[in-house]
Amino acid sequence: MFWVLLRREILAHLITFRFAITVVVCLLLVATTTFIRIDDYEQRLANYNTARDAHRDELLSTRTYSFLKPNVERPPNPLSIFNTGMDSRLGNTLRIYYTHVPVLWDAQSHNTGNFFLDFFYRIDLVFIFQFVLSLLALLFAYDAIAGERENGTMRLTMSHPIRRGSILAAKYIGAMTCLILPLIISFTTALIWTVLTGSIIFSGNDFLRIAGILLTSIIYLSVIYLIGLLISACAHRTATALILSLFIWVVLVLIYPSLSVSVIDQLTKPQRSRIDSSYDAMRQIRLAVNEAEMEYLKNDGVEGESEHFNLNGFRDSLHIGVGQKNILMRIDFKAYDWQHITPESEKSVSHVVRYHQFLTPLRIDAAEKIGLVRLPALEQLRFQRARVARNLLRLSPAAMYNLATQAWAGTDLYGVVDFFETARQYRRTLINYFYDKDAFSSRQWFASDKGAIDLDDFPRFVYQRADLSTNASRALPDLQLLLLLNVALFLATFAIFVRQEI
Repeated sequence: MFWVLLRREILAHLITFRFAITVVVCLLLVATTTFIRIDDYEQRLANYNTARDAHRDELLSTRTYSFLKPNVERPPNPLSIFNTGMDSRLGNTLRIYYTHVPVLWDAQSHNTGNFFLDFFYRIDLVFIFQFVLSLLALLFAYDAIAGERENGTMRLTMSHPIRRGSILAAKYIGAMTCLILPLIISFTTALIWTVLTGSIIFSGNDFLRIAGILLTSIIYLSVIYLIGLLISACAHRTATALILSLFIWVVLVLIYPSLSVSVIDQLTKPQRSRIDSSYDAMRQIRLAVNEAEMEYLKNDGVEGESEHFNLNGFRDSLHIGVGQKNILMRIDFKAYDWQHITPESEKSVSHVVRYHQFLTPLRIDAAEKIGLVRLPALEQLRFQRARVARNLLRLSPAAMYNLATQAWAGTDLYGVVDFFETARQYRRTLINYFYDKDAFSSRQWFASDKGAIDLDDFPRFVYQRADLSTNASRALPDLQLLLLLNVALFLATFAIFVRQEI
């Protein structure tokens, strides 16, 4: 009897107009979105390659060690076509200075020039599944019990020797089979199209990540269907069940995620006192370096208190913002290139060498100390609110689904932060390179009159996305919550259904 019920449920869904129109609309939206996302990825990849080549040429033309400030690039994530997340919204190019510890807000972004995507940046494949298929899931569920109870079909079914749990299981399996079908067709269409373009190459682990996104999508649709099934079990009329289902869908999928982020942004504003204390601490660190510099210049035995030491050349002074909004502390980065040192100024070279040998390590140490102050300040400004918002968003299945798929794709906030962690490690590698070369104590730190510096052994920046296990561990909390929500909803529906009079 169970298999008869299951077959009936599947056929009942497949022959409906709502199923056919939803499959067609879903496929059209997936095809359009895939086309747009592939084009966006190709543009971002072209911008990445252009910027990388330009920065490499700039680096190779550097004449002195103090001018070595390489740019590092974050390549676009190929899985961003499934869930864009933060991949194209946060910076992807970063300049590395030995006197500055980089953080998330120091990066710049490449503009794709795609006005459509700049306006509708959030639309991706997960967005379609999150909205279109979830709505279909509710349309499958709202009359599953209420409709049959209202027209007497349920009473006829109960006249046969079959348990209510079997009826409920048949309805769930039948509906989920028909929901998974358009999901898999859409996924397969997008994946085949993407692979055939040749511009996006997936690794073996990427296919496993895509499988994780697909699994999460199925679990999410199951949650939405069970919400509708619970409403259908509680309501006595299909019209009431439909209205309640649509209301719950609008609240959980549309209103709550946006509203919760806005509320968190208002309630978790950073404390002014902490910002001011961070500013004062950074200013004191910088002033201590300035005082040490002035004290050295007074006692170095050279007339005047200028770091130029009467040499004529080119100096590049850059100012790096240390914070966001109210954290306005800035660091000076000074690079020198004296191409022509006259015989008269040659006697000052030894003083310049000692000056940089003394002061540059102090500046590096100050940058480390400022970084230790700045990172927690920015943590409070942004990441604390992001964590609170993330926890609050977990009251919505749609938000949990979005967060989990971002984690699988590596386009979540933590996936982008990995790039900046790698950049900070590269900065330490660059500083060690300077020490190995004894660059701070060399003439080539500030002068190129004896020839260009040798960059054959200059360390290269290598960035790799997080491995599969890291992506899985980041997706696991939201995935577990979705699974627990499935169990809770099914048990609640079963408890209500078995006690009702048909």
